[in-house]
Amino acid sequence: MRLRTRFAVALAVLALVLSATTLAGFVLYRDAVAAHEHDQLSQSAESVATQLDTVLEEKKRQVQLWVEAPALVDHGSISQQARLTSFVRATGFSGASVIAANGTMMALHSQGLSNAERDSIVGGQFGGRTYFQRAMEGETYVSDPVRAETGNFIVTVSTPLYEDGEVVAAFNAAFHLEAGDLADIVRANSGPNQGIRIVANGSTVYAVGPIGSGDADVISANETVTGTGWTVSATTTQAAFESQLWRVTLVQAGAFGLVLLSIAVFGAWLYREFVGNIERLHRGVGSLVDGNYGSTVALTGAAEWTELEAQFNELSETLAQRRTEVIVLNRVLRHNLRNAMTVVVGNADRIAERTDEETTAIEADRIRRRGESLLDLADHARAIEGSLGARPEETVRRSVDAVVDEVAATLVEEFPSATVETDQSDAPTMLPNGDVLLVVLDELARNAIVHNHADEPSVRIAATVAEGTARFTIADDGPGMPAVERRVLTERFVETPTQHGAGLGLWLVNWLVHWADGDVRVDVDDGTTVTVTVPCEPPAVVDAE
Repeated sequence: MRLRTRFAVALAVLALVLSATTLAGFVLYRDAVAAHEHDQLSQSAESVATQLDTVLEEKKRQVQLWVEAPALVDHGSISQQARLTSFVRATGFSGASVIAANGTMMALHSQGLSNAERDSIVGGQFGGRTYFQRAMEGETYVSDPVRAETGNFIVTVSTPLYEDGEVVAAFNAAFHLEAGDLADIVRANSGPNQGIRIVANGSTVYAVGPIGSGDADVISANETVTGTGWTVSATTTQAAFESQLWRVTLVQAGAFGLVLLSIAVFGAWLYREFVGNIERLHRGVGSLVDGNYGSTVALTGAAEWTELEAQFNELSETLAQRRTEVIVLNRVLRHNLRNAMTVVVGNADRIAERTDEETTAIEADRIRRRGESLLDLADHARAIEGSLGARPEETVRRSVDAVVDEVAATLVEEFPSATVETDQSDAPTMLPNGDVLLVVLDELARNAIVHNHADEPSVRIAATVAEGTARFTIADDGPGMPAVERRVLTERFVETPTQHGAGLGLWLVNWLVHWADGDVRVDVDDGTTVTVTVPCEPPAVVDAE
């Protein structure tokens, strides 16, 4: 997988993981918000119920405290009426009354009630009222809210009046539910998104804030006022809750969008800073591998990339210059060497033909052989330039048997006194670098014959094919390859003034075999056997063509 693809996949996986994590987190947070909202409603309902119960208990104590005055049982007296008036003015109650044991209203004081209205009520029969009956039973009682003629809900606190240990009357104190401490408590716990509702006997008697229009539209939590049995509901509407969730969703979406944007920006920076530079550097190295010396790259970003760009371009230019220098030097040197050695060899032959002195003839022959050796050196230099300078796509494919046959035919023609044997594989296998292997096998076989001082030197060239690999062996019956020459073929050998090869031939073999992704092994035992192993195409590929 290409680096760019891997990088894109990595960013996509990162974005996917973050998306899944964010979605899971939002779902969990949504549930947490719902649970928190219900907890808040429960806490508000419990708080209101507790505070209402506390206020009602305080009002009961106030009523119980005022019944200690003897004037309250002095029916029809001025002191009884005055006591009621003082009670209303001193407390948060809106009205107070005394009802005798027979159910007759004996005294009354109520805010906003005229004397005529009061006189029309006093003397009336209230024995059927629950709060009167409960007080006569000896209980301090808080009634359920009752809607008065004014439209307000009235709550009555009643307690018994005693005389000589017997209940002789009921003292009753009333207050408006919508005013005073209870209303303050309800309003303090309500808000734009939360309503408080008080329910008594299945009817809503007081409500503040959003309470919804139906059960499906309301989210609520209920608590009971201990002293009265009233139900306090803390409510919010589904629309208000969803509005809150929508705000949370927008915040989450904004945060997620910011994360994705950050990933995109960071990914673009990483691509520009690393992936893009690596790709450009990869293409530049590929150009050098293809032999396009002088190619340049343009890298961006940190100082290290700028330095690497300068170093790469300098190296590329240096390689291009060195290649030009080597080519020119090689051609000039080879051309001049061949021309000079041709003259030397020709003059040596003429001297040998014209002289009658044996010593002069021997010296001329020695000059001729040395000149021919230098001509061979020039040929090797040309082979090196031609073979190593070729690109992989420029090499010629040859079959294994064709390579062996051509090498053997050339040796038989050039060395008629030598014995050249071949042993080939029957598989129709092609060598991707057939012309390169032709040079390698020719050089090894030629080297085996030239350095064998027998009158009839022998060399055997064999080829086998197995599992995509071609193996060539060149075996001779000569004196054995010297250790220095073997190191040239099989090791990363560096020549020194005291250790060096005899010529370019074995260097050429070493370079070409490694250029073809092969390897070389040398065995010396009653001669020398050199084994060259290189990749080849399977027979199926050949048959398909």
